[in-house]
Amino acid sequence: MDKYRKILQAVREKSEKKDQLKTAEVIAETICLSIDESPYMIAMEDGAAAIVAMYTLCVDDGLNTVAEYLELKDRLDGLLGDMHDKMREIYPVPAQRDPGDKSMPCIGADAVQEECI
Repeated sequence: MDKYRKILQAVREKSEKKDQLKTAEVIAETICLSIDESPYMIAMEDGAAAIVAMYTLCVDDGLNTVAEYLELKDRLDGLLGDMHDKMREIYPVPAQRDPGDKSMPCIGADAVQEECI
């Protein structure tokens, strides 16, 4: 929450819209680098704060931060994909059978396989 507030404060302290947009752009670029280079926890925290800040600046402050929002979203989507791929390397998903097959195994919340009904 602190990073979110700091981003909003840094942008809002500029008096001109042009300066506010430039500040938002620079912050988004910096956070994109953080997402690409930082450990997952830091990257997720920074990315989430920045994407919500870009949303707030657009909706509440009337700044066109759509491009920055989308760039951050793409980076976070990539990060989430990487995290999922790493998890799947450790715990692969069993091959799926034909969807019409009534005996297709289900994966429950406790990771115990049961027959689908």
